[in-house]
Amino acid sequence: MKLIKYIIFSFLLSTLSSCEKFLTTEPVNAVSDENPIYDKGSSETALRAVYRQMGNIGYYGETYVTFGYFPSGDIKNLTTGGSANLVNVNFRTDEVFFNTAWIAIYNTINRANQVISKVPGVTDPLLTPALKNQYIGEAKFIRALAYFDLARAWGGVQLILEPTISLENRPKVKRSTLAETYAQVQKDLEDAEVLLPDVVNRIRATRRTVWALRARLHLYKQEWALAEEYATRLIDKTADYTLVKPFSAWFANNVTASRESIFELQYSVINPNAIRIQMQHSTNGGQYRYAPNDRFVQLLNDPAVSGGRSALIGSVTQSGITNWFGNLYYRKDATDPTYIFRIAEMYLIRAEARAQLNNLSATSGALSDLNQVRDRAGILPSTAAGKDQILLAIENERRIEFAWEAHRWFDLARTGRAKVVLEALDPNTKVSAHEYVFPIPVTQIQLDPNLEQNKDY
Repeated sequence: MKLIKYIIFSFLLSTLSSCEKFLTTEPVNAVSDENPIYDKGSSETALRAVYRQMGNIGYYGETYVTFGYFPSGDIKNLTTGGSANLVNVNFRTDEVFFNTAWIAIYNTINRANQVISKVPGVTDPLLTPALKNQYIGEAKFIRALAYFDLARAWGGVQLILEPTISLENRPKVKRSTLAETYAQVQKDLEDAEVLLPDVVNRIRATRRTVWALRARLHLYKQEWALAEEYATRLIDKTADYTLVKPFSAWFANNVTASRESIFELQYSVINPNAIRIQMQHSTNGGQYRYAPNDRFVQLLNDPAVSGGRSALIGSVTQSGITNWFGNLYYRKDATDPTYIFRIAEMYLIRAEARAQLNNLSATSGALSDLNQVRDRAGILPSTAAGKDQILLAIENERRIEFAWEAHRWFDLARTGRAKVVLEALDPNTKVSAHEYVFPIPVTQIQLDPNLEQNKDY
């Protein structure tokens, strides 16, 4: 048991490989947990470790991202095991994927806590006040994103804001409410906004990355005016962010950090993205464990519905049989970025917020934003009329636009529409009210008596 606890809660600092100098330093030995941050170099190492953990296979490197589309009604599982349960909305307390993601996200939080707690006390003259603020701000943004992702998946969670090195010294706290968890997210974002520069950096957190998460957070909290405000801040930066054309230009041909991107995680050959090997067909070196189902393939190949977004899938025909696969993650060296915020999301957040505020205008309201996303995809303007039709059109647009990103299930859960939508797609799928949040992994409950299970699991 002690070994299990050590594995789950240990904090080993490592480096993160990427295309910028900060993220391309050569790997260094882990720094002692007892005093890991004492100068500029160790502060940078600790911050790299936060980014590296956020890109872990359990978080944005694979598992958490698949939560967005496995239970979407658009995927078929091609193997046995846990992914089949997720695809069928059969959420189990002993599901290993839930435990993997839970551990990865809390480890991200713990690494962020190290930076937030210890960087302020560093006295190295090379760590200028501006750099110190930046590092703390980046860590606060990442902690905010991690708690947001926990909240939309599991509801209110335990808020741990100080670093820990073992289960034994972890604070004994009960779960916070969803409102309290979101309040902590907002508090971290408010702090980060002051600390971070207002610049373009598509692979590190900046003030603009904060705005993107603020827009998403307020959408989930149904604070429509604030969601519109923060989305607009980014949309108005037209010199830096745009809906690139054709649609595939933001990810095809080994592109990274395009003007479509607000924030993405980059990977390297020695730090690969795990999604590609699961998604791609064996002819491209993948394991082909899941794929778009026939219904979703038809939608993505419909020029009137998808347009250029048909690039999100590919196919291989063997012995007269055509196999379709997701094609957002396709690079043979598995260096595909994970896309966390794109400008397309800001347009669709603002469209939804404006529709909820009854600004439905095709020139300056919800329809205008929706149609800009459709125009970029190469399809005609929406014919939706009235608030309910426009909201449904936005929901359907998000389904296609973010086919392989961490959105669809969470969209259906936050709007309360998972049951009606998924059961209509497949009568064999049954969604109960308690399944709008995932079960707390039973392993975590066994390790921590302060952790309570979600209702009815």
